[in-house]
Amino acid sequence: MTDSKESSLLRILIKISKITTRKYRLEKLLSSIKQELKHHFQNTKVSVMIDRAGAPVEKEELRKSVAASGIHGLAALIMKNKKKVVVNQDVAKFYKNYGIKTGRSAAKSILGLPMLHQGTVYGAIILENMKTTNAYERVDESLMTVLAAHLAAEVARDISVQENSQLTEEIRQLSLIDPLTGVANRRYFDLVLDMEIRKAKGYARQLSLAMIDVDRFRSLNARFGSNAADKLLVHVAQTLKKNVRDTDFLARYGREEFAILFPEASNEAAANVAERVRCAVEQAPIVLKGLGRKRVTISLGVVTYPSSAETLTVLLEQVGRALARAKQLGRNQVVAF
Repeated sequence: MTDSKESSLLRILIKISKITTRKYRLEKLLSSIKQELKHHFQNTKVSVMIDRAGAPVEKEELRKSVAASGIHGLAALIMKNKKKVVVNQDVAKFYKNYGIKTGRSAAKSILGLPMLHQGTVYGAIILENMKTTNAYERVDESLMTVLAAHLAAEVARDISVQENSQLTEEIRQLSLIDPLTGVANRRYFDLVLDMEIRKAKGYARQLSLAMIDVDRFRSLNARFGSNAADKLLVHVAQTLKKNVRDTDFLARYGREEFAILFPEASNEAAANVAERVRCAVEQAPIVLKGLGRKRVTISLGVVTYPSSAETLTVLLEQVGRALARAKQLGRNQVVAF
């Protein structure tokens, strides 16, 4: 080992360490590292095998993998044993001893290390010198041990980020989407309503709101049970969703109540949409087990900012009054204030 080689290895380790501290996507990171290693180790093929599950390789899986191909078999062996492999002479004999098919490999020397992080194997990194025996020295092993640890940590972090991202999305969905009907829930509605009322005030625009109540829902729930009632709510939600405009915002507001926001819509325009969805629900009876075809109707109240009310509190009070008036007049109708 020469001073120049030590210096060269130190430089590559520093360079790779800098790469791993940047916000690279894992694929780009691996590509960059492979290029650096190929540049440093002449006549060398660089392979990085990733086990994203971070799970131990089972014996049966190892046997199948070993039998499949040389490089994958070697990676499986390294991952199972969690130990480095250094073969500087007679690579073919080494493969034969472990039952690994050589495939097209004509390597003269190999150096392979497990990617270990906190006791878990995340893959293997393998160098194959295609022209020279005794190609890898102890200093190379040291470099690759540090590098393998870097890579393992990056893979672990990448997996953690993806899992946390998926979990965050699941939590977001659970907290903003009504699990029964699949439309926005009350919390989501309140957030959007607050945002839209601020926009309406800031840009001197109109904002209309419809409150919807499923007629005689509590009577049906009491007589036929919650399962039938839930199916009816899902049916109503799907019908509403199909008949609102793309710019409208539909949400489940209470047990049998729904709400629709109409950004930048006049009272007349919102009332027209409300009448359309009322008709759509009335014309789409639901089939319930034991009840046959059940006709469903809804009552709707419609109000508009700023003509109906100039504050959010009063707007909600007014839409409640409009809905109550629709029910007092016999249900299955729209009342606009």
